[in-house]
Amino acid sequence: TVAMIILFGSIIFATVGMAARDWLIGDKRAISAAIQAHTISSTSKIDYAEAADGESRSRTNIKPQIQPWEPSFVSTFILMSQIGGFGIILFVIYSLDTSTAARPVSMSGFDEDEFVFWILAVLLYTYFVSWKRNDGKPEHFSNRTLDGAHVQDDATQTSRTTTSRSKMKEKIRQRTIEMASLRQKIETGDRDDGASSQGSDLSKRLEEVLLTDNTVFDSILDTIDDDIQIKDESGLLEKGSKLLGFNFAHGQSQIICDVKRENDVLNRSQTLEWKGFLSATMLVYQYNMGEYYQPFSNENKPSLNSVHVYDNLAKAAMTSLLFLTGYNHTYYFFHHPSNINSVFKLSRVLQVCMRINLLAISMCFVLGTSNYGVCLIHTFWFLLIWVMMHVGSSMNYEKYLFRLKLFGAAVGIFLFWDCNISRVAKINGVWEASQASWEWYCVSYLHHWAPFIGAIFAINQPIASLQLRKLESLNLLTNTFAKMLLSGTLLVLALTWAAGPLRKSATVYNLSHPYFGIIPTLLLVNLRSVNCWLREHHIGMLAWLGKYSLEIYILHHHASNIVFIRGYPRCNFLAVSVILIFTARLLHNITSVIRHMLLPANEEEKCWQNTVACSVGIMILYAAACILTWAEAVSLGTISTITMIVGILLYQVLMEMTWSDYRGTAPKLKKNQFEDDEEAEEGGTTKVSPPLLATLSIFLLGYALHQSVLTNSSHSCNPNHANIGRWVPLNACLARTQLDRNFNTMNYFGPTQCSTLNTTEQWAWPEDTCGFHYHSGSELRLKLQERRIVFIGDSSVRKLYHSFCRFAGDLTAGGYEGTSTSHSDASTSFGSTSLEFKWAPLSVDIITKIKSTKASFSREREGGPDIIIAGGGVWDKLHLSVTDEDQSSQEETIKTLASELKSMRKMFGASVVWFVPPIINTVALNSDEKRSQISEGNIEEMRRMYHELGVPQSASFILDGPYFTQDRVSDSFDGVHYPNHVYDAGSQIVLNALDQLWGGDMNKSIITRSYLPATSSLINPYLGMMMLCFVLIGLFYFDGYFGVGYLAQFFVKKMSLSPSELYKDAFDHHPVSTGAVDQTSKVEYNEFQEHESVGLTGRSSSSLSRRR
Repeated sequence: TVAMIILFGSIIFATVGMAARDWLIGDKRAISAAIQAHTISSTSKIDYAEAADGESRSRTNIKPQIQPWEPSFVSTFILMSQIGGFGIILFVIYSLDTSTAARPVSMSGFDEDEFVFWILAVLLYTYFVSWKRNDGKPEHFSNRTLDGAHVQDDATQTSRTTTSRSKMKEKIRQRTIEMASLRQKIETGDRDDGASSQGSDLSKRLEEVLLTDNTVFDSILDTIDDDIQIKDESGLLEKGSKLLGFNFAHGQSQIICDVKRENDVLNRSQTLEWKGFLSATMLVYQYNMGEYYQPFSNENKPSLNSVHVYDNLAKAAMTSLLFLTGYNHTYYFFHHPSNINSVFKLSRVLQVCMRINLLAISMCFVLGTSNYGVCLIHTFWFLLIWVMMHVGSSMNYEKYLFRLKLFGAAVGIFLFWDCNISRVAKINGVWEASQASWEWYCVSYLHHWAPFIGAIFAINQPIASLQLRKLESLNLLTNTFAKMLLSGTLLVLALTWAAGPLRKSATVYNLSHPYFGIIPTLLLVNLRSVNCWLREHHIGMLAWLGKYSLEIYILHHHASNIVFIRGYPRCNFLAVSVILIFTARLLHNITSVIRHMLLPANEEEKCWQNTVACSVGIMILYAAACILTWAEAVSLGTISTITMIVGILLYQVLMEMTWSDYRGTAPKLKKNQFEDDEEAEEGGTTKVSPPLLATLSIFLLGYALHQSVLTNSSHSCNPNHANIGRWVPLNACLARTQLDRNFNTMNYFGPTQCSTLNTTEQWAWPEDTCGFHYHSGSELRLKLQERRIVFIGDSSVRKLYHSFCRFAGDLTAGGYEGTSTSHSDASTSFGSTSLEFKWAPLSVDIITKIKSTKASFSREREGGPDIIIAGGGVWDKLHLSVTDEDQSSQEETIKTLASELKSMRKMFGASVVWFVPPIINTVALNSDEKRSQISEGNIEEMRRMYHELGVPQSASFILDGPYFTQDRVSDSFDGVHYPNHVYDAGSQIVLNALDQLWGGDMNKSIITRSYLPATSSLINPYLGMMMLCFVLIGLFYFDGYFGVGYLAQFFVKKMSLSPSELYKDAFDHHPVSTGAVDQTSKVEYNEFQEHESVGLTGRSSSSLSRRR
């Protein structure tokens, strides 16, 4: 973080100085060019000399493009301003992420109904608002059927259409001649006044065009011909079939339409729309805390192996994204029409890796976290596909050699993930050696076949496209039944998956997901492309959102906890989502400009030079930050001083390199203004003011960072503040929808009665207290996975143990127990979480139990308990405080207890919680002896003794029983014990304190690790061999649907629809294999290269270059 502050701070210093220098001399060309850079798409390039004055671009209609960085003032200023803006955004995220306002407050549990409602609302709204054609043309642009084929109508309809068009063309031609005559009169000055008022809208359009060429005249007539709307006199049945995308002309010879990039299978608009929908779903899922959701169960002790359908669906969504990653990268390498060697240049590898990882790595550096492992998985698969396509690239267009090469890669995937290759290599435990490598292996295992399946679909995509177009050229019945058989088969497989693996527990589902989780993705690909009307349309808003899916994925980790509008969660969600999407778009534009300037396409040497230079610079700053940390010199003053020194040096170097040339290219008018007093102007204000303004900007930014982050860190936000709260009224009525879903009943109370008759109180914290919040049972179970919690103490500690059990799922915990049961040890487990209670009413008993616990874990050679919750004192006062000798002995015992608590912390690194006895309701005590011995006054003396002898100081956290029970004294039914919901408040206080003790999120990485406990349990060679068989079918039977595509041949006898028979027609005229690449194709693929998927973004499916 310190290194990043110095890096971005020095760049901001130099940027402000350069901007001030440019502004003070009145030139402003560099500032204008930097502003324009934000509006330039990633497919453009900009000529800095022309973009600076903005005049050349306005005179010509040439699309601006981003040029590589060059040592000029304008180019350098654009690059520096982009990097500086990038750094400011990162530190704003850092400030929000570490501030108290960004911590989870008032979380509500995951609600299935609300989640589904939000998803459907987004989908339906975006559909009705932004459903449009892929080519951007209006719906009535062309007069053709929805299936894309030009229909051969019957003779009458054809004759009627031809006659109507001929008459229209003749009228237009006559009117054009009249307008030409009128123009001639105007030019000669002989104009008829009456003629000036003549002419329809059509004549006005033609009057503006100088028709001096027959070619131009014919092209205008053709354009107008496309706009002519012929009345459709077809019957109702034929109209209905066209609406469904089918051709009703039975038995007539049909034409197979040419493929276009806007109506191809899985085109760019579709992939962007898909990514946009998944991004929106991901935001809603994160906001509704889906990761903490645990399904409802009527059982008293549900385990962590309960079914979690939404979590399983989230994994299927990630599989879809990785499928698209494999598809997009393979599509680019396989269908690129340029020279085969230029496709695999290292410059492109660096560009893609930077695109995927720049933001993620920067966030990791700034925030000190690593929550973006999926970016590494996307990078791995890109590199694997690049190697797979690059090695032996000369055989990529050999029919069988290429597919044999891909099958070899599939065998490698099988050996790496589906076989225990580590055992063969005698490197067992290599992945478990570190948490990061373990998580990468496990997450990659969940999706290890999806990218390769996407790659197979990419190389078979022309065949799937041709098969669909051939089906659409057939009659209605054949077309319908063939498509229904294809889609129906995939639908049956998907329903089988939904009824089987999807409804299994997380552990069971994870073992089957790599092999069956791809089924719904293939079904969606088929249904989305089932007819041409669906293929040539998309939801514009979702496609726009899909462009920024990578940035949205990275930012959404930090969005769900930000609260701007307290008490209005939906309004807050809307506000945070708008800000997140705007920030994602801004980051996308900035990273695109930086990437194109530092890593220009097809310039290998410059890419390597810039990469090495940036890496060395960051390493130097990191080393300097390490030295500062080692010397304990990290402070606001030290960092600001170093930042300004580095910024001044950078500013001076850049000005020496670029300023003189920049002044020499200034416009003539301004140059004349400077010539009069150039020396005085350069030696005066313009030289001194920029560094001063840059220093002021660094001071303001540092002060803002200090106030928002450092001040917040110094804010007394420690675990003991979890005790500070109060009891607030709460409506305890269950939601009617939950009653209906979970119990099949209706609410007993009416709305008015419910709010008045069934209220209770719940412990809550002030809104500005470190983000403390209520932990639901599912959140507790997830956060305490692989944890062992030991409770040692009297009956109050036992009540706390029961509270934890209730949160973990045992709804009967804390019920009636006899004396023999309540005064004994107990233990239970929930999944990988272990809860143990050791009965120890006296302080000497607590010492004995602690010693036995240490001995037990030492014998078993286990890691020991993670949390120890101990408490006592009431029984000591009742039985051991009669004489002065008892008092003296008790003090020595308490000192020993404090020492033992310290030893537990040191030996096991456990978090030790000391439970101070709650307030005693003296009047409710059931005997005179108790009222005299353990009255509230006497227990208060005992609390002070424990405090003076160091017991609270020996613990990691003190659970202040008197504080959270002081308002509930009347609820104590026997003077000592309280109702269950009071101890539930104590449990919540402990959980929030552990959040602070364990770094804010209770080691959230353990959640991911709990999915798959060991790599040895992941091995499933039989299912891996099944996938190899399907890969063989997809590769050597040329079917992107892995055998399902052959079912279409059952309904067609006179036409070849088998994928193996369509290979020749689909690939014979491939531009790469034939070398027939025209200039248009190259332009299309230049655009494709820039928009093609990198990680989680979309691609441009430029199929115009494929002649089929």
